[in-house]
Amino acid sequence: MTPRSAIAVVALSGCLAACAETTSKTGMGSVAGTLTAGLIGSSKAETKAPNPAAAPLLAAWAGSPVAARLDETDRRLAAEAEYEALESTAAGASRDWRNAATGHRGSVTPGPAYSVNQYTCRDYVDQITVDGKAETVRATACRQPDASWRPIS
Repeated sequence: MTPRSAIAVVALSGCLAACAETTSKTGMGSVAGTLTAGLIGSSKAETKAPNPAAAPLLAAWAGSPVAARLDETDRRLAAEAEYEALESTAAGASRDWRNAATGHRGSVTPGPAYSVNQYTCRDYVDQITVDGKAETVRATACRQPDASWRPIS
């Protein structure tokens, strides 16, 4: 494992641990294992580590058979699309992603932002298509003080 990968694993572990109080331990363990295994097992120099602020968003896909077939690049692209959609995409507009190497693709469509206590929250619809099989997840995430988005449903 390269030093860069080790830093990414530590950062992801911290982000995922912060989500543990609002999601199941089993689901978080699945996501943490999937993300870190992809980082540890990767030896490609061009592979980028996922944005740590985006990593918790993949929790909505824990246990999904379609999402389980995503590779490291798919997971990074999906997490970054989710983050960008929640952070800056207009309500009702989709943020698409596609991995040319695998053909896997998805889209994230956020709803309007609203406040819950001091947090900005958004409902969103996330769709992933792997080998022609589509799966859709509806979830809600709230923006944290560290600029990450934490799923709450």
